Amino acid sequence: MNRQRFKGMTSFLDMLWILLAGFGAMFIIAFLLIQPPAKNADIIKKAEYIIVLSWDSEVGDDIDLWVRDPKGVTVSFKNKTGGLMNLEKDDLGRKNDTIIDEYGNATVLKINRETTTLRGTIAGEYEVMIHVYNREFLPSAQGGTGLSNDKRQSPVEYTVEVIKINPFRIVYAKEGVYTVAKQEISIVRFTVDKDGNFEGFNNTASNIIRMTSNSYDTRTTRPDGTPRL
Repeated sequence: MNRQRFKGMTSFLDMLWILLAGFGAMFIIAFLLIQPPAKNADIIKKAEYIIVLSWDSEVGDDIDLWVRDPKGVTVSFKNKTGGLMNLEKDDLGRKNDTIIDEYGNATVLKINRETTTLRGTIAGEYEVMIHVYNREFLPSAQGGTGLSNDKRQSPVEYTVEVIKINPFRIVYAKEGVYTVAKQEISIVRFTVDKDGNFEGFNNTASNIIRMTSNSYDTRTTRPDGTPRL
């Protein structure tokens, strides 16, 4: 009697282990199928430095980041890719904070930020400037002055950071304020060596914006046709 019961229990345990092993194998196969191939990791953008401009997320002002490399190549909204540099996003202030999905639902992401990526470096000096392309007009009822965009508006804070990626380190940061449309602000000149190591910086004024374009203040659209005003 006990022997029969023991045999029955053994058969039950064997069947249980077989079922568990089967479920385990199915789980492992399913897990492998839903995992992206490791090779996809190479789509992550390689960068040596990034330069980040941020300004008050509550304002609709259009501020542009300009960067010039040691060979004289300048990257901005006018020329988003040049040399080893790339402007990741041309932020228009409030104008491109709203995203509409396929169902017509609107999502507002209040971030005012432009980022230029240096995928590699050239030995020498990089120049960084910002340009206040446009200040959003606010009627007096909304706290504005009722004047034109470039007259007597409240100062707005901005921050510019130069970040070395490997190893991660903020090598330069500046906080300041801008006041009027068309204002050009020289931020920093920083130098890297042939291996991409940060060597230092100085604050000698730059004029790369006017050197690149003397007619920027007369345009009403960007090169892609997007309204600027």
